[in-house]
Amino acid sequence: MLLVLAGKKEAGVYSYRDSERIYSFTYTQNNPISLVMPTTESLYISKYEMLPIFDQFMPEGWLYQVMLNHLRKRLGTITDYQVFKSLAPNIEGFLTFRLKGKRVTQSTMALNKVAVEDLIENDTMDLFHELVNAFLLRSSISGVQPKVLVPVEDKAVVKGDDHIVKTFGEQFPDLARNEYLCLKACEQTGLPIPEITLSKHGRFLILKKFTGDLGFEEFCTLFGKTSKEKYHGSYESIAKALARVSSYPENDLELLYKSVVMSFLLKNGDAHLKNFGVLYSYPTAGDTRLAPTYDVVCTAVYIPSDTPALTLFGRKVWHSREKLIQFGEKSCLLGGRRAKELFQECEAGVGWLKDHLADHLREDKRDSLARNLLKVLEFSLSKNLKRTYKELPRELELHW
Repeated sequence: MLLVLAGKKEAGVYSYRDSERIYSFTYTQNNPISLVMPTTESLYISKYEMLPIFDQFMPEGWLYQVMLNHLRKRLGTITDYQVFKSLAPNIEGFLTFRLKGKRVTQSTMALNKVAVEDLIENDTMDLFHELVNAFLLRSSISGVQPKVLVPVEDKAVVKGDDHIVKTFGEQFPDLARNEYLCLKACEQTGLPIPEITLSKHGRFLILKKFTGDLGFEEFCTLFGKTSKEKYHGSYESIAKALARVSSYPENDLELLYKSVVMSFLLKNGDAHLKNFGVLYSYPTAGDTRLAPTYDVVCTAVYIPSDTPALTLFGRKVWHSREKLIQFGEKSCLLGGRRAKELFQECEAGVGWLKDHLADHLREDKRDSLARNLLKVLEFSLSKNLKRTYKELPRELELHW
């Protein structure tokens, strides 16, 4: 069993009964751990799947497989609860964990720090695998691409402690630079983004972990879903839930609107329920707000037939300008003029990136990412503004 602390104070106990495959959380104190788990209910149970608030700490994809292989050597058959229990002692933030009955201290590997200069200058796969070996059991981060959570020394280029280091494999070339450019385009619109740095050769994207000691909940958690259901939902449902939980709904709905529009213009087909979240100092503090925009990538340069991750107006298609503005008016409570103003800010952000890529290609015509991304953005700012498309037209001819 794991003792769960919220804001460094005891809240309850998280446990798993293997014979029945039941996950349960029991409150032992009047100290809520989630916006959707009030202490008015003392017991929360889930059969077969982890409770969503804990599932959001679980690694996915590549990192999950590495974790399983590591733990199987010691434990044999592995459950998700055993994976979570292995990560729990090193989880830092609003929620922390101790093994029931004894105090847990962080392992020595979690106390070692990496010089950010090494990450920027020496962005090799050898270094990445060294980081994974050293910090695997503190990497309680979701997402399918190769990544690891690293404590970074406080230097001038990147400030703070915990940073997520992302890289990529052959299937998605130049993914780190892709995400860096897309996030920078979002920043141009006024959207808050994490503090990010791209390594010297573009192989690592280094992001400062923005949660700190704050509570953070993905919309998967707010909807009572696990990562297996992250593609089951709509952008309208996110807006509706945000209006309900946000302490600043008018501002947050504007930010959400811009974030969704940017995902459509950038052709980010992975803007699912886990890639939107909220922050707060305490579940009942009245300061819940939309988290910064994160995990934005142009997926269409790799998968031209890709579609949006969630539905909008009941469909997973690349909607036109008219339909996106309707989303702002109907779901984000925006007036028509304001929805158009914010849309224009998004167009300008994508236009900035388009100009940047065009300038870059004049110097390096062989840059496949820049060439393909520019084609996608030109399509978004021309034909796709006028009408809806199910997928990108083949005549764009995206080649690596």
